Amino acid sequence: MRAIPMPLARIAWRNVRKNWRHSLGSMLSIVVGFVAIALFQGYLSDLERIQIRWMEQKSMVGSVIVEKPGASGSEGRQDPLAYVLTRDDQAFVDAFLRSHASDVVDRMRVLQLGGLASAGRTGVMFGAWGHDVAEGARMRGPWTWNAVGGKPLHLAAPGSVLLGGGLGRLLDCEGPSVASAVGPGGGFIAEERPFTCRQARVQLAATTVSGQLNAIEPAVAGIFDAGVSEVDARFVLMPLDMAQRLLDTDAVSFYTVALSGDVAATERFASVLSAEARAKGLKIVAIPWRVHPFAELYRRGRDVLGAFRVLVLFVVVVIAGMSVFTTLLKSVNERVREIGTLRSLGFRRRQLVRLFTLEGALLATLSSVVGLVVAALAVTGVNAAGVSYSAGVASQPIPLTVSLSAGVIVGATLLLAGVAVFAAFFPARRAARLAIPDALSQA
Repeated sequence: MRAIPMPLARIAWRNVRKNWRHSLGSMLSIVVGFVAIALFQGYLSDLERIQIRWMEQKSMVGSVIVEKPGASGSEGRQDPLAYVLTRDDQAFVDAFLRSHASDVVDRMRVLQLGGLASAGRTGVMFGAWGHDVAEGARMRGPWTWNAVGGKPLHLAAPGSVLLGGGLGRLLDCEGPSVASAVGPGGGFIAEERPFTCRQARVQLAATTVSGQLNAIEPAVAGIFDAGVSEVDARFVLMPLDMAQRLLDTDAVSFYTVALSGDVAATERFASVLSAEARAKGLKIVAIPWRVHPFAELYRRGRDVLGAFRVLVLFVVVVIAGMSVFTTLLKSVNERVREIGTLRSLGFRRRQLVRLFTLEGALLATLSSVVGLVVAALAVTGVNAAGVSYSAGVASQPIPLTVSLSAGVIVGATLLLAGVAVFAAFFPARRAARLAIPDALSQA
């Protein structure tokens, strides 16, 4: 590609300044398009980042889930106790994690179970995670305090459980609203908020691995938010030893492992762990959470947002492109005599086309700089407002935040510059094809 001569660039810049009235209309369209793209992309990026943090930290799934093959499939859901990790399996996983300690931030064991919960009246079906309490608290990060009412398990008395907000209401427990407990950063404010239960203890009944009925009566330490409304209506968090005692087993359902690397490093870690397990004749697999069934809701939401992103980008480009095209077409039509004069001075047709397309590129670049300033002010205002909103199945309000990334800024600038160049090319080429006498005779 040939470089643009400096005199041509100076003429283009002079024309942008001289024809500022026409330039102003095009600039406004490009500025609005830049701000729309930057804010929308920034919002979607932040929303995806929040969802990822909710899964990895708030929901304690970490980076990788280690389990038996098929444990998360339909057969595993029907008979979860047939897909547990035995003591020997756990010994292998723990040894592997110790040998890769530089990659591992933390790990947590989970035993899934279900049964019937009762507080003296009718029974309610429940599902539960029995987990390593201390490790879970560390893995939650900003959500270490996960109690909407009462206190988290790592601060509660031994033998306590947390009830999901919806399940708590079914068992005659009432606590503060989730929105009232959320702090500016999206996590819960770390303070004990009052809650009431008609019964201080709840009875949890389940079937043991040997098929016998077992029951415990733990104290209710608090109410927590399970993240999704349907899950919140039946979920219980309890210590791992309590869950193992209820099911009369020393097995666990799976491990969640938080890693320090990126997505590619996570995939390599999972592949190595699975390969070493196969080499030792163990039926154990490590699955990055993004492709695990736990993340099905996340993937569906991401796909919808991806389609929405393409649609909005298309609309913005079409509107900005049509506006710039109309403005530049009018500008070129009013400057036909100027084109004829330049032709008479020796400018070639292709030089004139390059001149007008260069004007469009300069106009788009200048407009993008202005758009960046406007977008930065808008981002500052939105983030400082502390607005949150409800989002369908999510039980916790989502904080409305927007970020600006270098990739989005560069991409929006190049995209809108391309639109401006494309919009300037056709009217410039049509005018440059006129004969010199015809161009000079234009009124």
